[in-house]
Amino acid sequence: MGKKEKYLAKLIRAQLKQKEVPSLPEGVTVDEIVQIAKKHHLNYLLLGALIRVDNLTEEERSRLRSPLMNSILRCGVQVQEQRELERLFEEKGIINQPMKGAVLRFYYPAPQMREMSDLDILFAEQNMGEAQELLKERGYTLYRAVKHHDIFQKPPFLVIEAHRAMYDKTVDRNQYGYFKNFSRTHTRNGCTYTQDFGTEDFYVYMMAHAAKHFYQTGCGIRHLIDIYVYLERFGEQMDRNYLDKELEQCGILTFTGHMEKLAYLWLEEEESNALYDNLFAYLLDSGIYGKDENGIWNKFAEEKKKGKTAGRQQLKFWYAFPPLHYMAEYYPYLEDCPWLLPWAWLVRGITGLAKHKGTYKRQMMNHIDEERIRTVQDIYEKMDLKFQS
Repeated sequence: MGKKEKYLAKLIRAQLKQKEVPSLPEGVTVDEIVQIAKKHHLNYLLLGALIRVDNLTEEERSRLRSPLMNSILRCGVQVQEQRELERLFEEKGIINQPMKGAVLRFYYPAPQMREMSDLDILFAEQNMGEAQELLKERGYTLYRAVKHHDIFQKPPFLVIEAHRAMYDKTVDRNQYGYFKNFSRTHTRNGCTYTQDFGTEDFYVYMMAHAAKHFYQTGCGIRHLIDIYVYLERFGEQMDRNYLDKELEQCGILTFTGHMEKLAYLWLEEEESNALYDNLFAYLLDSGIYGKDENGIWNKFAEEKKKGKTAGRQQLKFWYAFPPLHYMAEYYPYLEDCPWLLPWAWLVRGITGLAKHKGTYKRQMMNHIDEERIRTVQDIYEKMDLKFQS
């Protein structure tokens, strides 16, 4: 890892552990840090530390204040809204489970250190209608129904994803069954209707969520920070034998091991190697939401396992005819009707031509270096994700 990557780790540790922030090193710019913070939803962790650096100009410092204050404000409103919603769910008897960052942010030293674009909440099937009505009464409007969740928005920036299922079955049917709604939860202390995972089970789900993003479109470096924070807080008290057994059952044991290793290599500035340098570079490039074109790499890994060599032509083929899990993200009807995949390919192709979409991706396919293909293919092969789409 280079100077920039190591400085990112210093900034993050300075915020997490409230330590002095080292000066901005020569060759690393404020603009670079700002862009990474924006791309990975790390404004408070990175910019909150950077603004304390002694060798910034006042102009540079002033440019950090707006995104930093926006991040703090958004977090404060989200936390207040989450607490009020959970109170109302209890009052109205709505079975619910806060998911992902809505839980994880409270394991950070301060919740604003873990940014979120939305609040993810799982509802019992029989309570979904009541939950939707409650959200509408609070000023939310339905923005879009996407596969296994509905997206509700409330100006200026509150977003709720109301989930019908804990996991997306078009990505991995094995994990869809493993995370069957509320099958591994307990009722929160002092509550009647709000559910939570236990410490180990939350970590299994946390890693399953990261692996899903990695498998679909790639995932960003914030997942590494989540791992580091969680293990620093709960690592010694968790039953590792149980964890390994459950992670293996989900097909993500090897993936978890590599991500844990990378999290500590990066954030503790330990000695790295080519695999972890390449993996970190890939995560850094992916950003918080990954990239659409990344959805083909798992297929390349499958080909390599079969002893086949995949190059640019195969890359073009998989971009033209993406796998089911990728297509279902944009054509939700495929979740229940997977046999319509060829029709969805046709619709996608016609729409892309009519609206001139995908020009950048096609250019990427034409110019991507064969060495780059081999490098990323090797990463996915070593992650050994065992998904059943």
